[in-house]
Order: sequence, then structure tokens, then C-alpha cells
Amino acid sequence: MGEFDMDTNAASVPARSSKLLVEHARKSFRQDSGAEISAIADLSFSVKSGEYVAIVGPTGAGKSVLLDCLLGLKFLDAGQIRVDGLPVENFVREKKGHITRIFQEDRLLPWLSATDNAAFGLQIQGVSQADRRKQAVRWLDAVGLSAFKDALPRELSGGMRQRVNIARAFAPNPELVLLDEAFSALDDVTASRLRQDFKALAQSQQTTFLIVTHSIDEAIFLANRILVFGAPARLMAEIAVPPLAWEDRVASDRIKDEVRSLIVAGARPG
Repeated sequence: MGEFDMDTNAASVPARSSKLLVEHARKSFRQDSGAEISAIADLSFSVKSGEYVAIVGPTGAGKSVLLDCLLGLKFLDAGQIRVDGLPVENFVREKKGHITRIFQEDRLLPWLSATDNAAFGLQIQGVSQADRRKQAVRWLDAVGLSAFKDALPRELSGGMRQRVNIARAFAPNPELVLLDEAFSALDDVTASRLRQDFKALAQSQQTTFLIVTHSIDEAIFLANRILVFGAPARLMAEIAVPPLAWEDRVASDRIKDEVRSLIVAGARPG
């Protein structure tokens, strides 16, 4: 291990008791030219229940492709992904809405109010209209939008729309929440405030979080463990984040330097 509890043994076998288990995952795509490009290359890692795990890596590290696979939107060429011991495809089918995703862009339905957008996952779960409205309003209140529950997306600022996205992600009582560059489209002040509010809200839930981000500062602030991917996606190192490391300038700078050097080393040639 090392000064930052860094584990570079990417071949280690994840524990089978994990909330999320990825073993020897591979995924490639064929380009228009006919050439095949690898997005995920023999990737293995695990996430325990209740963990906050960040994924960072260079462009082309297959991070968003991995999240698509976790939602059953794409399928691996080889290897496996399991959630609570179930193949992810079975988990997604049997437990609708129990894996949610917060995107970089808001992806709200423009013709629906903030409440109806926040309730969308509950509708998929078959919750009654009255109950899903009640739960959606509760979560809009939790993210500070109780006064805007009837507003359409075009009537909300970028930060407010992302708050609706957060409410929508939490409303179905998910077991796993995926953040896909969730704050990167916002200005620095709005993003900083929203990260703080999100962290406070997340800590009140018994939920597991997988956080894809290009911001090492964000990873240190939100996560208790950082996975550094190379390109194509392969695990280069795991770095434990000490409690309150984001408040310790020396500790956070050391982690950032280590992560940056790993990202450079893992970048796809050319």
C-alpha cells in the first residue's frame, strides 16, 4: 500500500459480498472504418454497500460506457457485472428504478413539471399517482425546490434543473446511484454549492454511490475511495481518501499529484 493507501494490484479479485462486483469486463466497438476499438479492457473492481467510490481517468477510459452497462443499456463482450450477487441485467429487470443515474446534462422532460420529472422513476416502479407525487414533492423540498414544484424545466436555472435531477435520482429509494459528470456543466460557484448539498443529502441515505468525474477535487470531496482507470478502461490503482482530506491542503495535494501522474500514464497512445 503506500502513503495514501494506494493499491496498484489491479489483478486482485473483488470480494463476492460486495454491492457491486465487476469481474474481467471487456467491451469493444466497431468504428465506421471497420476498425475495432476497446472501451473496457479486463476491468475488475468491487464496491461495498454504502461506499462512495469515484472513478477518474483520461478521455477514452470507458467510464460512461461502464455506467451504460450498469444500467443494462449496453452489454459486455466478456466478463460479468453483478449487483447484490445478481447479474446486472437481472437486477435491473427485477428491481426497476433501484439503480439511478445523474447525468451531466439535465435530461428533464420539457413538458413535465419539476414534480412530474422528479416522480418519473416512481412511475416506472408502478407507484400510484398520489404516492409518487407526494414522494416527489418531499424530495424537491429536500433539494430546496419546494417553491418550484410546478415549474417547467425552461423556467428553472441550470443549477435548479440539476437539483430536480438529484430529486429524481433519490425518489425511487435506489440502492445504487451513478453520477456521470453530474456537476461539470455548471459554473464553479453553483457546482460547489450543489456538491455540498448533494453530499449532505447523500449522507442521510443508506445508498451506494459510484461517481464518474474528471475533477480530482470533486472525487476527493465526495468519495472515500478513488479508482484510477487507464484507457481503455482498466484499473490502474485504488486510492483510499482519508476522512476530511478535502480540508487538508497537504493531503489533498498529494492525492491529486498521485492521481494526475496515474492518469497521464494510463492515457491511450496518440
